[in-house]
Amino acid sequence: MEKATIEQFKNLFLEILSEEEVFEGKLAPTSLEGDEVDIVSHEKANQMDFRLKARNAIYLNKVRKSLQKIEEGTFGECEECGVEISTQRLLARPTANLCIKCKESEEKAENQLINRNRASSKVGRVLPIEHLEKGFHKDQTATSDFHVSHLDYQDIVG
Repeated sequence: MEKATIEQFKNLFLEILSEEEVFEGKLAPTSLEGDEVDIVSHEKANQMDFRLKARNAIYLNKVRKSLQKIEEGTFGECEECGVEISTQRLLARPTANLCIKCKESEEKAENQLINRNRASSKVGRVLPIEHLEKGFHKDQTATSDFHVSHLDYQDIVG
């Protein structure tokens, strides 16, 4: 990557960090005074402020890490494969640490994990021991310890 481009990113990151104080000042917790509706409204505002502060802290850590990479001479290199991250990607997401190929691969793996977890959560449930007396049986094929067949469930509910 060209030195001038890296310098532009460095200036961008320094500007973001200098604005941190301004952003922090805007998010002050509101008081919990007034009637119940006011208190709930203030509490919701405080929760939103907390979320914004948490997101901001995560982003600022990424900015600091990017600045550190500039100092080390590794800014713009994919952390996974070492390939140079495209300038277009960095313009869209200056704190990107993965090239588009590695990021897509990471997201695909995350989606597969989420889908696998959703599917496994629908298969057999673990039941408390007191239900064993009501007709539940040990199932050797299920992913959990106990499985309830449709008939067993109907016997218990009915």
